Amino acid sequence: MIPAMKTLQAEEAAENFTKFLGRVHAHQESFTIVKEGVPCAYLLPARLSKCDSHEFAEDVARAELTAEDRHTLASAVRKGRKVLKPLKNPWG
Repeated sequence: MIPAMKTLQAEEAAENFTKFLGRVHAHQESFTIVKEGVPCAYLLPARLSKCDSHEFAEDVARAELTAEDRHTLASAVRKGRKVLKPLKNPWG
C-alpha cells in the first residue's frame, strides 16, 4: 500500500532532487510532483516485492484519476483479461 503522499512543486523538486531522493530512500516518503497545480509525476520508494491485487485495488480506489485515466485503466484491464489464461484447479 502506498503511504500518504506529500505534494512537491516541480521547481522545488528540480532544484533539490538529491535531497528529496534521499528522503524517499531513507524514510520511505512519497511525493506527488505538481506543476502549475497539476500532478505530473510521483516520487516513490522502490519496492523489492510487487503489490498484490488487493493492494493495487486499494491504491487505485484512493487515486485521484481523471475520467480519461479511469477509461484508459479500464481498457487496459479488459485487454489484460483477454490475454490471461484461466487458472487451473490444483485439486482437480
